[in-house]
Amino acid sequence: MQELTRRRLRRVGEFVLRWALRIALPLAGASAMLHLFPYHAIAGGVRFKVAATLFTRSGITADTTFGSWIFGNVDGLPIGIHLSPQNVDVVKMASAATADPQAYVDSLREDFSAQVPKIVAWLAGEALLGVLLGLLVSAAVNLAVRQLRGLPRRERELRLRGRQLAASFAVLVVVAAYGAASYNPDWTKQSRLTGTLGALQLFPGQLRAYYQQRATAFDVVSGIASIQAQLQQRIEQKSTPPTSFNIMYISDMHLAGTYPLVQQYAQNFDVSLIINTGDESQFGTAAELSPGYVAQITSLTKVAPMIWLAGNHDSPTTAQIMAKIPGVTVLGGKTTDASGGFAVTAQQLQAFGLHIAAIPDPRVYGAAGVYGADDDKLTDPLERGAMDHALQKVSEDDRFDIFATHEPVAADEIAKVLDGRVRQTNSGHTHKQNADSEVQGGKTIKLVEGSTGAGGLKEVGLEVKPSPVAFSIESVAQDCQFTKVVRFQVNGAAPTSTDLSTADAQNVTASTLYLKPQDVADGRTCSTTQGISTAAQLS
Repeated sequence: MQELTRRRLRRVGEFVLRWALRIALPLAGASAMLHLFPYHAIAGGVRFKVAATLFTRSGITADTTFGSWIFGNVDGLPIGIHLSPQNVDVVKMASAATADPQAYVDSLREDFSAQVPKIVAWLAGEALLGVLLGLLVSAAVNLAVRQLRGLPRRERELRLRGRQLAASFAVLVVVAAYGAASYNPDWTKQSRLTGTLGALQLFPGQLRAYYQQRATAFDVVSGIASIQAQLQQRIEQKSTPPTSFNIMYISDMHLAGTYPLVQQYAQNFDVSLIINTGDESQFGTAAELSPGYVAQITSLTKVAPMIWLAGNHDSPTTAQIMAKIPGVTVLGGKTTDASGGFAVTAQQLQAFGLHIAAIPDPRVYGAAGVYGADDDKLTDPLERGAMDHALQKVSEDDRFDIFATHEPVAADEIAKVLDGRVRQTNSGHTHKQNADSEVQGGKTIKLVEGSTGAGGLKEVGLEVKPSPVAFSIESVAQDCQFTKVVRFQVNGAAPTSTDLSTADAQNVTASTLYLKPQDVADGRTCSTTQGISTAAQLS
């Protein structure tokens, strides 16, 4: 019996190994061909290398020495196509681009578009050739093993190999069909910029002064930036209405000294409103919000008013201090109840034509019992219950443009309770922005902000890399549509000037998402002339 079991296990192992080779070797062959033999194109007088990858980097990327422009939402296939300039006279190219960016970009696009069929045919052909080579190697390995083991040659060997080849072609057809079915026609509306290209997005209001720097290195970067900006503008012109004003989303400052950076970025992007989803302090004590720290917030709110709500590190005392800062509107009530826990209530206001509501987090770090716990199994029910209680008297007729809270699990509960009546939820807490694919993946736009304070005191002394400084800028159109979100992550030292020749500029990632139109009532208008109302209870 044991011998029979061993034989069966050996046969299963041999079967698995054979098919692993039959699958892995063709894939390895295709990957090698795509990597070793890229397509070489010329567009706008620039030589480009077009290569492809399997499984490692999906989507379409344009890679330069100044950073990458990444479109990762093209289709569902684990295939990437990567463009990179080769042996470029960057000074000459930058000069042509800077002189007439629009004409240069039009020429670049036309030249490249004309070669797309050839590029696709080339990459598909060499992928197919790689698969065939892999199958041949697999067959050779199989025959060699049989020879070494002294096994007789199988009958109808050619017919067997023909069936395997036909099966491979069938798989390729299925993969191609899936790629076509999963193709996203709006793939250009979701992109990410890294390196200097990403850093340039932090200073849109200062690019003119930047371009005036006559040093050759600066001319090159400005030329590259003008090409990228013109291409980005083509995307925006397709369907994006003009912006009425911009909203900046920040969260989880944790007493970090990054408010001067926030202020500079708010000025750069002409931000009209800031929404802060909490965790200003660490333990919720009055002493933590020092005069110097409060002065930083006061300086920021001279640029743009702030709507603030309490997170799980903010006590009622924190909220009282924040409410006294000029330009800060605390939205949502948070009080200590008779049991020593915390009760939260929902509040609302009108800001520049938008209906905004918020519910604070029902916890305070370090408090007794579940209110100070850090176990999701305990705190998630508390969060959901607090949201349900705060929303139990909300009118069926109420519609909200933005509903903010601190924890994503609480934001999900708000969207669930007010099903179809919330256009966008905003939260923080996780010190990590949610994936771009999750932002508009359901009925409600969902924005989870990272830590704008880079983790603050929470990560001091811990053997972990600090969180990136993260914030987002959302554009609001005159008809109140949310049209675009630019999401920033700045690792390490954040750039504080337009001197983007420094290494710090390489630490910036900027993701741009063009949002699908939302269900907004006809005739609505949103502008800064409409002002901000006082906070009122939501009932």
